[in-house]
Amino acid sequence: MKDKVPMIMSISTMEDIKKLKNSPTVKYLNLDIQKPDLEVIYYLIENGEKYSYSDMLDGKKDYIYVSYEIFKSSQLLMLDIINNIPTNLTEIEIARYLYIKLGRTVGYDINVLPDKNETFNLKTINTIHNIWGSLNNLKGTNVSFAKTYLYLCRIMEIDCQLITVSKLGYLKNQLTINGKTIITDITQDIPFIQGGFKTKYFLGYNDIIELDKKIGYIKDTYNEEKIEEALKGIDYNKTNIVKEILLKTQNIINASDIKPIELGILYDIIFKKFCPNYDISINNLFINDIYNTKEHFILISYDNRYYSYNYTRASFVELSYDEIIKNLETKKIGIYLNEQIPKININNEKLYN
Repeated sequence: MKDKVPMIMSISTMEDIKKLKNSPTVKYLNLDIQKPDLEVIYYLIENGEKYSYSDMLDGKKDYIYVSYEIFKSSQLLMLDIINNIPTNLTEIEIARYLYIKLGRTVGYDINVLPDKNETFNLKTINTIHNIWGSLNNLKGTNVSFAKTYLYLCRIMEIDCQLITVSKLGYLKNQLTINGKTIITDITQDIPFIQGGFKTKYFLGYNDIIELDKKIGYIKDTYNEEKIEEALKGIDYNKTNIVKEILLKTQNIINASDIKPIELGILYDIIFKKFCPNYDISINNLFINDIYNTKEHFILISYDNRYYSYNYTRASFVELSYDEIIKNLETKKIGIYLNEQIPKININNEKLYN
């Protein structure tokens, strides 16, 4: 009986690379993200075109692999993040910088959420579950977000671990810096980071202004404070109050740089704070593009008026009810599952209250 030929190899050190060179049957590599070796990384970027890539953590292999092209482009992006860390930062400042940089780079993907979709593209789900696939798509999952943050920290020799905090396997990161334990949750903080708000899930360091100015996260203060200043004296009795708030705040948070699902989360926070008694709805819809993929956008509704952010115009625009209904009927746009839009239901019929 012939011995099985190896097709998968775990890579941690240059000694493993030497073995790889003498293993012509290997096609799949699991790269150690707990103890990353920059020499290994650079070697694979230059010479690893024959392989597909996944990660390895504490000896446990992930079996979702991506192509060399995806690995290379994403790994170069990570190295660019590392190489642009400002000089003279302390360890905690570097950890905070990496956290903010990652949160600005990646985002959620509504098209993989089971409560929003009847069908899934399994390939897409698998790809963004992989840390290099996530960076390549600029979208990810809780697993890929937490693993990527760990990997970046480990490259900088910062003690970072994964911790499981729920029966469903939800992951957070645990930093140990100067003997102090700091729990972080990059998954939950992505919307706040993209909006330039105070973070909520970087224990003990969410709103230290001088630190965040030093790492380039903010120039002077956080954007929720700028929003509060911009909305002072606003007349809340105006019929177009929602439109006014949208136009006054969109440039403060740089809405054109924020992905739709995060944008919806941020405006839900803004409206709940400044218009708590107004019945404002934020819903998730999609454009059916020529490739039959869903391009997500949000629809904000109040008092029979509808608004959406137009990324081409870099501004919120008002949409007519008739325009929305027509595009629904012609299937140019669709509504994600479990969305209740005022006066419109998922069957594109009028709802009279």
